[in-house]
Amino acid sequence: DTWRHIGHLVETIEATECANYFANAGYASVKT
Repeated sequence: DTWRHIGHLVETIEATECANYFANAGYASVKT
């Protein structure tokens, strides 16, 4: 269960980093 929780955190961090990348690349108009 701990590993599953860590995996979820990693996925969340990756999603946030991806969103930040697109925002910084000039795609800030794409908002969720």
